[in-house]
Amino acid sequence: MSQPTLVLIPGLLCDSFAWHKQAGVFGKDMPIGIADVSAGVSITGMAEDILTRHPGVLWVAGHSMGARIALEMVRLAPERVAKLALIDTGIHPRREGEEIKRQELVDLAYSDGMSALAARWLPPMVHEAHHGDEVLMDGLTEMVLRASPEQHERQIEALLSRPDAAAYLGTVTCPVLLVVGRYDKWSPVAQHEDMLALLPDARLVIIEDAGHFAPLEQPEAVTAAMRMWMAGWQKEDKMTDTSEDGKQALPETPLFDREANFRGYRMNKMAMDLGRAENREAFKADEDAYLDRYGLSDEERAAVKARDWHEMVRLGGNLFFILKISAIDPTPMTRIAAAQAGMDHDAFLAQRLGKV
Repeated sequence: MSQPTLVLIPGLLCDSFAWHKQAGVFGKDMPIGIADVSAGVSITGMAEDILTRHPGVLWVAGHSMGARIALEMVRLAPERVAKLALIDTGIHPRREGEEIKRQELVDLAYSDGMSALAARWLPPMVHEAHHGDEVLMDGLTEMVLRASPEQHERQIEALLSRPDAAAYLGTVTCPVLLVVGRYDKWSPVAQHEDMLALLPDARLVIIEDAGHFAPLEQPEAVTAAMRMWMAGWQKEDKMTDTSEDGKQALPETPLFDREANFRGYRMNKMAMDLGRAENREAFKADEDAYLDRYGLSDEERAAVKARDWHEMVRLGGNLFFILKISAIDPTPMTRIAAAQAGMDHDAFLAQRLGKV
């Protein structure tokens, strides 16, 4: 069986720069294509073009408008799309009054140029904490400047006539990864939670310290989420019922639901910050001092220091975040996976990997 192609689809006014971090990682292991949507005039037309340009089985990841195109690809050719990742996006059709606000930006690009559009459009899309990141902001600005007012107008028209993806989201049966920046004001977390409720086989990962451009603002976190999506999960592990009755359906199995997300925030934030080199050095130099920064509880601190992965998960630790700790020790990936599954390591090796 031939290897699938990973297709990465940029969003409005975006090109390959939007995905260059992830492409650099995954391109070492599998065929990759970054779609060019600069000439498209409709969501459906762009989806058809990508399907034509990339034959065979596809794993498709889309950001923002690119995720809407990815969803349309699944509607058109569900047998072709084996995995789907939707990042910082939505499924609603055009909202009342939306065309007025978008037309203001279209007019701005024609009257004052793309630099004026970039100065107006980009800052609200990026988490405020990153506004001082010159490399990030300059890269985003240069990307917008590579586009033209005509391209912008075409893509806006495509978005305004977009399909109502909510109407068919429940028919998407392939594994779906949902990713959203915690501070995404354009496509907020709640919007992705609504999508999660409609999808038969999906996971939601919230990226801390990121806005609408999560793949660029926190590339390591998004790449880690995508890596787990690519590795696969057991469909039967998904728990759509997080009520008390639903939780009792799998006794002693730790569930990472909304409650766990809030409960484990401090520990997950601590682990996520290890994505920065200076924080990794601080962790290695004085682990206690580093943990003091985050106000961990005694239980959380003890679990981290003991590398008790099962306890970290019980306390609300998310695999995508606590995985950062293993990059420093390092700890075998299978031990963390066993903890996330609530299993003994040896039992996990025997059941999931066929090893004894």
